[in-house]
Amino acid sequence: MHRTIAAIALALLAQTAVAWADTLTTAVPVLPAMPSMNGIIDDSWNKAVKLPVLFDFTYQRSGEPTDAYVAQDPAGLDVAFSVTQHTTLTASQQTNGPGVSSDDRVSVTLWPQGNSGFRYVFTANALGARYQNSSENSAYEPTWIAAARRTPSGYTVTMHIPWNIIRSGGSKSWNAQFERITVADSADQVWEHVQGQRNSADSAYAGALTGLNVTAQAKVVRPQPRLQIYGLGEMAPAQFGGNTSRIGADLAVPITATSSLLGAFHPDYSNVETDQQSISPTAFHRFLSEVRPFFTQAAQNFNNTFSCTNCPTTLYTPAIPTFRQGYAYEGTAGKFSFGAFDAVGFSRTDSAEVLNWGINDTKQILGLSLQRVSVNVPGFRDNVTTLYTGYLNQHTHDFVYLNAGNDSGTAVTDNGFAQYWEYGGGYVDKTTTIGVTFQKVGPQFNPVDGFLNQPDVSGYQLFANKKFIFSKTATLQDIAVSEFYAHMHDHSGNPAQLGLFQQVNFDLKNQLSIHVFGGLNDIEIFNGDFLPFNGNGGALIYRGSTATPTSIVYQGGTYYHGHLTSWNYSTVIPVAKHLHLALEDDENYYASPTEPTAKQWLERASLDWQISRDASFDIGARRIIGRNLPNAFEPPRFGFLNAGNISAAFHFLAAKNEFYLVYGSPNSLATTPALIFKWIRYIGAEKGT
Repeated sequence: MHRTIAAIALALLAQTAVAWADTLTTAVPVLPAMPSMNGIIDDSWNKAVKLPVLFDFTYQRSGEPTDAYVAQDPAGLDVAFSVTQHTTLTASQQTNGPGVSSDDRVSVTLWPQGNSGFRYVFTANALGARYQNSSENSAYEPTWIAAARRTPSGYTVTMHIPWNIIRSGGSKSWNAQFERITVADSADQVWEHVQGQRNSADSAYAGALTGLNVTAQAKVVRPQPRLQIYGLGEMAPAQFGGNTSRIGADLAVPITATSSLLGAFHPDYSNVETDQQSISPTAFHRFLSEVRPFFTQAAQNFNNTFSCTNCPTTLYTPAIPTFRQGYAYEGTAGKFSFGAFDAVGFSRTDSAEVLNWGINDTKQILGLSLQRVSVNVPGFRDNVTTLYTGYLNQHTHDFVYLNAGNDSGTAVTDNGFAQYWEYGGGYVDKTTTIGVTFQKVGPQFNPVDGFLNQPDVSGYQLFANKKFIFSKTATLQDIAVSEFYAHMHDHSGNPAQLGLFQQVNFDLKNQLSIHVFGGLNDIEIFNGDFLPFNGNGGALIYRGSTATPTSIVYQGGTYYHGHLTSWNYSTVIPVAKHLHLALEDDENYYASPTEPTAKQWLERASLDWQISRDASFDIGARRIIGRNLPNAFEPPRFGFLNAGNISAAFHFLAAKNEFYLVYGSPNSLATTPALIFKWIRYIGAEKGT
């Protein structure tokens, strides 16, 4: 099999290239000062270059008239959009943040160092609310300007992106893509498009902005250092920890234009930045997102898999407990990216290193990543090394990949049981994915700082996805079909997982979707039994891609030693201009001839008040009542549960200051009667830069 995969890879490399269109390139005019930033494209924009954002990537044809205007001034890059829209406008997000991605919006994506280096995305909706993200830091939140105005034919947006929030290395030519998305008909219009392009924002097919002001950028070639000091005060009864206060700091010092040395001292773990977690029946562990500042930057380059299916995550930073201080170095250099950190805790040290290399152009994508993660505590050591690699031919869309890993340390008694292997290949284009994976995870491959859905498995998995896209004026806009099959056994040859899953999604006009799914999923659970965890059903969803979705979801089937029936009802209602009410009701019923009947309800309501562009207030109430449901990874707890939780949070972010005022904890089972105030002061660079 290894020789077969190698032969396929050599054949792909030898295939003859086909003709490809040249990418778009434009010189960026220089303005003496920033043009008007009030959402109006007036005479101050006259010298800006005008770019058509016309090609609808979703439907592969011309879309509604949309233009981007691009210029530069001594302080930064200036971008404006003029959008014509005949469909109903979707615009509800008033506060800056990720909710902007649920509205009609425009975006500019920048790769200052070409296909290598960091990626930056700046997005604004038709109300002028903005959102941004970057591969530099998952908490990237600098200050930049966005404003919008409604027009008789649609809307306009003006943006100013300062040089000093982008780590360009002084490059005078940046890869770029301009994009306009309409939620009602799923239109995704772009400036640059090339035959064979698989997604709308791929750096290999981006256009180029040339003649950028190197003189102005020279002042910020080496970004500012950032000192992030926090102070936290908590008021709580003695049984919940009592009154307390803490202070700590995170530090980022740029070493080169694209790399930084990081430090964390007495870091905060109050988690006031996290939102409420969803609760629904599942056979597997829940994967949580990282919000701690040290790891949002230090861990960005880790887990860089070319491809994998249900693969082990060998660095899962939420598994790292409270530590006293941390040190890290991370960044990019040409085709390389890298990272290393030490988190020194109380009689415990967690450390990791990674080195990535890759090529991404119109001919091929090639990736290689070597990673090590270790944990040291008195009397115990765990060390996991992994290699991820793969190749994709951009012309034929065929790909192959190979992953390998080894665990060693105190808990490993047989090295043959502590290995991870996965290899496979397939075909992927804009609407189709077909592949096969062969995987082995040994019974002693168990990274302490990792995350595994199911250890001790060996076998193969088949997967296929196909999307059929129709006219945007048709009642049925698209159909998406997914197939998945898994046949796995454990090291003794006993069945470990047997899965067959199908799903068909129908997306109709007027933002109505119907999902139908079913199949079987038998899993080897914690005590070695091979039991079903099935869910057959469907979903009816209205405005699912917006900030005000409504859905009804049903699933039912054989589950553990019995049968599970589950219903989920949820909706978000705009009750005022800046106020949204979210309601949810989950009903689960587990019946078994040998175990207690488990009925469980989750009821949740929350209010989201978007006070301003920079401030928001949320209050939520949640109640869980009934017996706990069994899962696959721990013994069942059928005890009766009746718990309620009320929590509230206020958040305000200015350029150099961030404030949180929180009551309770939305992630606790019952209300935590604690009031927490947290203030973060950013000295030097802004949050996430």
